[in-house]
Amino acid sequence: MRRGGIALLLVLAGMGTASADVDLYDRLWPEAPASGRLTMSQQLTDYFTELGNTLGQHVDLLSADMIGMRFDGRRRKAYVRVGMGDEQYLTLRIASDVQFSQGAARINTRVDLTVAGRGLHLELPEVEMVPTEFHGDRGVAVRLPIFKRTF
Repeated sequence: MRRGGIALLLVLAGMGTASADVDLYDRLWPEAPASGRLTMSQQLTDYFTELGNTLGQHVDLLSADMIGMRFDGRRRKAYVRVGMGDEQYLTLRIASDVQFSQGAARINTRVDLTVAGRGLHLELPEVEMVPTEFHGDRGVAVRLPIFKRTF
């Protein structure tokens, strides 16, 4: 009878340390890490977007609203504008929306020209720019669609 009592005591003592380990685990690591965190590429995209927009704000300020830039890294879009002139005499404003996808930049451009209060608004056709190489020299190919078809 003594031997059975000692064995029961050892089993109960072993169970006490197991529950102590569980309590220690729950206290040190109460739940699994949240999986909703941003990936490293998303964090870098957000960081460089913020950096580009800060640079754009400084360029806008230094150029007295003649040049403006805004970037959206997640949607791979950019907005660039250049404007100059005096409203009373002559103004020229060029604004472009740029969409980057599949190694190409698709650019939609608007031009506003005002002469002595009379305005002209032009929306140019979408231009596509892609990197290219010719005989070892790198460059950019500009594609201007003459006819646009969709199927």
